[in-house]
Amino acid sequence: MTGHDPIDPVAGRMAAEWDGLVDGLSTPAVWPPVGPIVLVAPHPDDELLATGATLAAASDAGTEIRVAAATDGEMSHPHLSDGERRHLVERRLAETDRAYEAAGVTATRTRFSLPDFGAATDVDDWGERLAERLVPLVDGAAVILAPWEGDGHPDHDACGRVAITVAVAAAVPLVSFPVWSWNWDRPDAPAIPFQRAVRFDFDGGLLARKRAGIAAYVSQIQAEDGNRPVLPADFLAHFTRPAEVFLLPG
Repeated sequence: MTGHDPIDPVAGRMAAEWDGLVDGLSTPAVWPPVGPIVLVAPHPDDELLATGATLAAASDAGTEIRVAAATDGEMSHPHLSDGERRHLVERRLAETDRAYEAAGVTATRTRFSLPDFGAATDVDDWGERLAERLVPLVDGAAVILAPWEGDGHPDHDACGRVAITVAVAAAVPLVSFPVWSWNWDRPDAPAIPFQRAVRFDFDGGLLARKRAGIAAYVSQIQAEDGNRPVLPADFLAHFTRPAEVFLLPG
């Protein structure tokens, strides 16, 4: 969306604008992947937003899930003082624990605690530190799930690029997912490479679990201290449809 901040959810696309494209996607023969699954999450909540139903279904199947938590999401509320920001980190970690429990996701979540939004200021150093920590986690993995490298948020893009490099070196397939690109991209001329996209359809039970997981992120989805929610309802609607979209290796 030319002229708009791609990560301003108030200025973005509505979920219904994407219905036609999503409904026209094919479904994979096998999903969720047979593990172990490594998921690269730029910030707390990204894994539930983009892949919550997939992770819940994989957990039901007994699949091993390893989440690489790149940052603690401390910059989600820019107006906070340093002390308040430290409290926010603890709060978001607790919310993530509750989100996993509510969605029925069993995973090993490893915190890297890289600076939130750090890829915007020193992407090379940030990416090198991410790669160093990610490499051991992909040992023995069957698939890596990571943000699409063109997603529009500096941390997401860096996670996507690093995941590509690590996946190639480890000979592990990489499957990508959009998050912020739903907000800024154009359904009539999408940058998201839909030619390699598939959708995972899931039932009402998994949808309810995913919604319950997302609802656990109170600091993100509710207005506080006179400020609007970080993730307002219109933006969340992209992730509460009964389908998740993934980009297969190109």
